[in-house]
Amino acid sequence: MKWDSIKSRLLLMTTLCVFGMGLMTVNQHYFGQKLSALNEQNVALQQLQTSLLQLRRHEKDFLLRHDRRYLQQFRAQYQHFIGTVNTLDKVIEQYHLPPTLVSNIAVNSEQYARHFYQLAELMESYGLTADTGINGELRQLSTALNTRAEGLTPALVNLLGRATYLAADYQLIADPKTLEALRQTLSLILSSQSLPVEVEGLLVDFRRQVNRLVEVKRQIGFTEQQGLRGQFRQQAHRVEDDLAELDKALQPVLISHKEQATIYSTAIAVLTSVALILLLVKSFATFHRSFANFVLFFYRCKRQYQRIDPKQLGFSEFRSLAALANEMVESRRLTEQRLAKLEAAGRKSSEVAP
Repeated sequence: MKWDSIKSRLLLMTTLCVFGMGLMTVNQHYFGQKLSALNEQNVALQQLQTSLLQLRRHEKDFLLRHDRRYLQQFRAQYQHFIGTVNTLDKVIEQYHLPPTLVSNIAVNSEQYARHFYQLAELMESYGLTADTGINGELRQLSTALNTRAEGLTPALVNLLGRATYLAADYQLIADPKTLEALRQTLSLILSSQSLPVEVEGLLVDFRRQVNRLVEVKRQIGFTEQQGLRGQFRQQAHRVEDDLAELDKALQPVLISHKEQATIYSTAIAVLTSVALILLLVKSFATFHRSFANFVLFFYRCKRQYQRIDPKQLGFSEFRSLAALANEMVESRRLTEQRLAKLEAAGRKSSEVAP
């Protein structure tokens, strides 16, 4: 097949169109997969944020309602959270993001969960209800002391009543002044010489439980910002900040790939269109010039014999036609020359004849 023929030009334009469309398809498929993977990671990140909110919800439900069911739900949700965090390692490696973006989430979330579990253990030791843990022990000791106060002097009875009241008050409000008054009251009772041995033993146990209560209360935290309550809340805020940081790092990658997909698709479309337009313009100009030469050739052939130059014709089909036209003109010229010779010979023979 000749590459300067009309057929080859049409085939070249068809190939160019197919090649351009193929490149655009490959480009869309390639970036489509990348964007799909990034969107999946973005969805996973949103799920992480939702999962963290669910963890905070179970945490608050446990702290408010003192129900172990919410602790179990927290454990299950935390396992799901960590499983989702582990899936982010691939995107960090693939897009060369800082590994600390995921490691910080894993470390801070692990510390958050550990502190919360420690807090839950302390709360169970403290007593999730009035009849469990140290609360239950103090309540039983208070009941036993009140039962054995019948044989005591009125002053000791009043002091015992005041001690049990102050202990109950401290369990509710954890006021340091109340604790100091309770300890003074217990010391005053124990210093009494008329105190029975059995009551004294109960008071010693009572004071020991109060001290345990104070220590557990101190570890838990007297306010929301102290102790384990403050520590695990700070860790929760760090995890939230880490998730926001990861989301902030992923968004430019997602936007960059979208822009690259748009730029490459536009570049392929523009280059293919420009090449196709240039080829069409050049082919049209060549066709127009060749056709004009043929028209001029036939116009001139009406008056005189002329040959058409095939080199001036751009397509091989027109050059083939030019060769046939030149042969036709040459054949007609030779035929007319022979005819003219025969006519001249006929005139001479008619003149010689008598």
